Amino acid sequence: MAKTRVKISGLGRDFIRTQLTTIRRLSERQIEAIARETEIVIQQEINKRTQRADATGNLADAFFAVPITDGWGVGDINYLNQNAKYWYWQNFGIAQSGRTTPPQSIGQFSPGVPQPTAGHDGGRWYQSSTGGFLITPTKPITAKNYIQATINKVNSIVTSVVGRIKL
Repeated sequence: MAKTRVKISGLGRDFIRTQLTTIRRLSERQIEAIARETEIVIQQEINKRTQRADATGNLADAFFAVPITDGWGVGDINYLNQNAKYWYWQNFGIAQSGRTTPPQSIGQFSPGVPQPTAGHDGGRWYQSSTGGFLITPTKPITAKNYIQATINKVNSIVTSVVGRIKL
């Protein structure tokens, strides 16, 4: 087999630095684009799984692309734990503490008509002195698995972005 040598002259170390800078900029643009597209997908997956007609969209809005050390991510855990405390429970069907059935709490869905007799015997909701209702859940929350549904689409997002964003 014939050997061919190529020598690039006149560029020296600047050529290597230029190439590294170019590759770094390209990869940063691609990683940010992947995160932003993943943000859209996870929000869509959450909204597809929302069952309440009057849902506020707070959970989907709590997932957004954020710069992190050496790249980008989607879903800041600290932000989620502070502003959408139910994110983990909704996704996995279990609380971070391991609890499977939600605790009793006083409240009501709003907007909407309070339904103190909801349930098969009216035994789940009791009116409190504050006007709300004591909600006594009796069954576990069903896992929505929106994170896994998003992860299942990441390969196609990466392929799309890398194919679209070039030098």
